[in-house]
Amino acid sequence: MKAIIEILGKLGIDSVADMDINEYHTIEVDGFNDLTVEKIGENRLSVKSHYVQRGDVMSDPEIVYRVEDGEWTPVRYTQHPRIHQHDEGGLDLDGFPSDWSDNLRAQGFVEAV
Repeated sequence: MKAIIEILGKLGIDSVADMDINEYHTIEVDGFNDLTVEKIGENRLSVKSHYVQRGDVMSDPEIVYRVEDGEWTPVRYTQHPRIHQHDEGGLDLDGFPSDWSDNLRAQGFVEAV
């Protein structure tokens, strides 16, 4: 997720290890769902595009990464209401994380920080 690494850098965060658990940053860009990056565990970072539907936060999508030694491995993928995949060994998301990163950049999320 090159765009997320760049966003974190613009926020003064050089490494996920520098973040506190439950620390999050939400980026808003007009016309798009909000993007939130949150450290949810020791080596876990949630990246999600989300909206609220009837009081529930809906992920569209959310990828949870295991971040170790500079490697970002997707271990959970959720897209409400129907898709949820989880594999601690790592998920094969067929290039989606790279495409999503490119889309986030094109949509202005990197510039919005």
